[in-house]
Amino acid sequence: MSGKSTSSVKDPLWKLEAFVPPGAVDDFEDALSTCAVAVSRFEDAGGDTDNWRVEALFDVAPNPCRFDDLLQNLTRELRFDSTPVVVTEVPDQDWVGQSLEGLAPVRAGRYFIGGRHNAAAAPAHAISVLIEAGQAFGTGHHETTHGCLLALVRIGRLVGRPRRILDLGCGTGVLAIAAAKTWQRPVVASDIDPIATRITQENARANSVEELVHSVTAIGLEHEDIRCRGPYDVIMANILAGPLRSLAPSIARQTAPRGFVVLSGLLASQERAVVSAFRNQGLRYLKRQVLNNWVTLVLRDRRRFRVS
Repeated sequence: MSGKSTSSVKDPLWKLEAFVPPGAVDDFEDALSTCAVAVSRFEDAGGDTDNWRVEALFDVAPNPCRFDDLLQNLTRELRFDSTPVVVTEVPDQDWVGQSLEGLAPVRAGRYFIGGRHNAAAAPAHAISVLIEAGQAFGTGHHETTHGCLLALVRIGRLVGRPRRILDLGCGTGVLAIAAAKTWQRPVVASDIDPIATRITQENARANSVEELVHSVTAIGLEHEDIRCRGPYDVIMANILAGPLRSLAPSIARQTAPRGFVVLSGLLASQERAVVSAFRNQGLRYLKRQVLNNWVTLVLRDRRRFRVS
């Protein structure tokens, strides 16, 4: 999943934490995603309820009262006694880098994702993607990225070599680099975070596909560098459920006839709303992959009549 940098930066980050009942967690997470740089949810395994622990990272200190009020409004009808949200400053340390150094490589279909320290472990016929611990999110270890890599394998079996590819919310560029190495085609890699796009370009260089991967810092798909290179035969969007729904019309406009759209960053409970948003744009469900309750969807353009 995509997010802003959380390591080796001087500007502080703040973490918001709240315990939310299942009936309100989607709406609460969607509200956070409009202003947070990353949002995650976790089952409260140590508690005696079915509540979820929701965490969000901010690059500007959030007002806890605002989210206290929001949580109370969302849970009033659920008869849930909400505890106050907690906002703390994240210590100034390379906690992403520290957490990645000991991670094992990832195998996802024909792909092998790892750092230099375990590159030698790659199988002979695997497509290896070198990603070092760094400043942007996305290393292949999360179920959403893993699901997208498996989706690329399936798409390759169906269409051979797509001509134009977009990685929306590229993070470290894992998916963009994997696509470029697989098909030797140009890939546009975009993210809202300039650090992510810079790291993506550095990783593309480390993987010898810098001439194929073009990084763009942009919100949505309206940037000129994105529009002029479309429409795309494959669009990968590993972000969050809320932004996926709101971007559905833009993604559909940039999808080539019979093109594929890979969506991830959503939980099973959010799947129906996301699928509905894209079905309304003429994109139809093709394949579903679930890993630890994280869903990756493959959709395909089925529009009989297209309006440019």
